[in-house]
Amino acid sequence: MKRDGCRIAVIGGGFSGVMTAIHLLWRCRPGERVYLVERGDRVGPGLAYGTHHPAHLANVRAENMSAFADEPDHFLRWLEGLAPERRAEAGERTIAGVFVRRSVYGAYIQELLREAIARQDGADNLYLVTDEATAIRPAGAHLQLETANGRVYAIDAAVLALGNMAEEKPALPGYVANPWSEAATAPLEPGLPVLMLGTGLTMVDVCLALTAQGFAGPIHAISRRGLLPLGHAPSRPWEQLTLTPANRRSLLALFRAVRREVRRAGPVGWRAVIDAVRPYAQRLWTELTPQDKARFVRHVRPWWEVHRHRMAPPVAATLAILRASGTLTVHAGRMTGIEPAGALSRVRWRPRDQSVEQQLLAQRVIDCTGATGDHCRSGESLIRQLLADGMIRPAPLGLGVDCTVRGALISAGGAPVPNLYAVGPMTRGALWEIIAVPEIRAQAEQVAQRVLAA
Repeated sequence: MKRDGCRIAVIGGGFSGVMTAIHLLWRCRPGERVYLVERGDRVGPGLAYGTHHPAHLANVRAENMSAFADEPDHFLRWLEGLAPERRAEAGERTIAGVFVRRSVYGAYIQELLREAIARQDGADNLYLVTDEATAIRPAGAHLQLETANGRVYAIDAAVLALGNMAEEKPALPGYVANPWSEAATAPLEPGLPVLMLGTGLTMVDVCLALTAQGFAGPIHAISRRGLLPLGHAPSRPWEQLTLTPANRRSLLALFRAVRREVRRAGPVGWRAVIDAVRPYAQRLWTELTPQDKARFVRHVRPWWEVHRHRMAPPVAATLAILRASGTLTVHAGRMTGIEPAGALSRVRWRPRDQSVEQQLLAQRVIDCTGATGDHCRSGESLIRQLLADGMIRPAPLGLGVDCTVRGALISAGGAPVPNLYAVGPMTRGALWEIIAVPEIRAQAEQVAQRVLAA
């Protein structure tokens, strides 16, 4: 196949974008260009692995975090190659496996990119663009990439790898919208309460950061159902998973089949069953009707996520101690309002299944509901332009942007846009299970191959 001077832009320098760029670089020919566009000052870690707090462990075992599906022990071998003192501080060995600090995995991603640059003249093919992509427009048979600093690049294809994105939120008194900002963990008055909105892994991270820096005051956490992520535990594989066509004919049938498998697994445990379902999750999602997908998001999703996205054992143990001591109190309900109350904030909230509001006083309210799955509400300049020009459209149910299962973005008119692709969490509407390393690494390679083939 003839390919002349291909120019491809990868927008986003987190795990999704870097892995896509690496697979492109491996296949590039002399004279071809890969523009890796990242507005931040670090390429590789992204939001997921950018934290340097020692208590922030990955929520996946190290043995499952290789960046390459065909080399499942690649990350473990990389860890073994670290200097002894660095390896000793890389993570924790637990009863359920090794869990590394997220900053260590960020360093691993950065080293993979450096290796890709060093091999096969990758330095001649890769152009790092430290800038914000603000527009992608058709330019004849090609595309034109525009950046915030006024630069324009002629490209043949683009891959959006924007990862998880924060939704624009209103400014409220005593309210911190960005849980990863310095304001979230700024010094606090020792005995006054803190309130967190959300009870998922983001809340866990902020809670660990606050307590690690010495805050011992009351912490309240509110979410619709009051569910905390569950913890990892030792388990052996469940190799007898059976999901027949009849089991997959509807969400209800599938739900009942998974519960049946948990009963069959017995002492092997539910964790092994969830892990066994995971490789089939994308296929199961695509088989659901639009109505069943909506039912899943509304009714099943919270339960799936606390079972699927689990805490490392040391993290789960710390949370258990905080709850048992009364430091952390989890509420099921939703916030209905917030207003100043002297130096504090008065938060009104309604407990689940109750009509009477309650109130909490807090010195700080931290929004830990996490990144939005609805990228089209993020306020990003590039997303706004692509929407306005009809080059993309929202995915159903607010799950990222609409695309095919092969990553091709779909226009407002319903047709795939030539040479415009997406990888990672923004493709969740098409694939659902696409926010963790095993799924993203496979998708990044596949999309890189499709882009070059196109």
